[in-house]
Amino acid sequence: MIYKGVYEASLIAKRMSLCKQALLAVSLLTLSTICLAQVGVQKKIIRLAKPQSEPTPITNQATGQRMTINEYNELAKADPFAYHLVPNYDEFGQPTTYTMRSATPEEHETHRFRDRDPAKQPKAGQSIAPFVMTDVEGNTYRSADLLGNVVVLSFWVSLDKSVWDDKQAAAFAEALRPFQSKTAPVVLGVLNSEQAKAESGVIGKSLPFKPIPNAYGFHNKYHITTIPTIVVIGKDGKVVANLQGASSIEKLKQVLATVL
Repeated sequence: MIYKGVYEASLIAKRMSLCKQALLAVSLLTLSTICLAQVGVQKKIIRLAKPQSEPTPITNQATGQRMTINEYNELAKADPFAYHLVPNYDEFGQPTTYTMRSATPEEHETHRFRDRDPAKQPKAGQSIAPFVMTDVEGNTYRSADLLGNVVVLSFWVSLDKSVWDDKQAAAFAEALRPFQSKTAPVVLGVLNSEQAKAESGVIGKSLPFKPIPNAYGFHNKYHITTIPTIVVIGKDGKVVANLQGASSIEKLKQVLATVL
């Protein structure tokens, strides 16, 4: 199913939370404009979570040239919604550099910026962009270390009962059951939520994947626009399939049968 109201609420809460955490942890400047611009409330002055002694890594998309945060702020003074800073995510799902682009007419009018481009999602035959993910138990999964294994990245909103239920869990587990052996795939549940909620009661249960919390950055990195999205990666590190929507779990069984 396509992201709906509950996902929109999750996005807004997430971005607001990121801004607040940056203010407390760094006590300098935050990603306030980047976070707020995504939900349509952009300020004139952009603030990035980098020490003032370090240059802000911003590239002007139109010219390909580096620019300073002061140069960006000067442009924003004239029209705070004419340009947008797009985060570029590293293998940890963290924004490390930014690209300034012009707003589309729709974005300029609505003040809502869309960074996720379906055309940039993982595609069959392409190598998966490197990742380093950590599950709720502290285990780390590096794409480079997983070569030789089939990997299933399943993208979900969260483990809240409102968006994840026993029916989905059972269907996912059933799709994986024929392949539970020494060559079983590595299955990760990449959660858009800030944390896996133990109070929902699902963490203590047997999940069909290793939950990866705080993974909003990975949703952006891979331009996920549909929940669920299931990306199957072959033993050579290349994408075998990108499955989306309600039929993705049933299709997963068919895809795994061809690679395991």
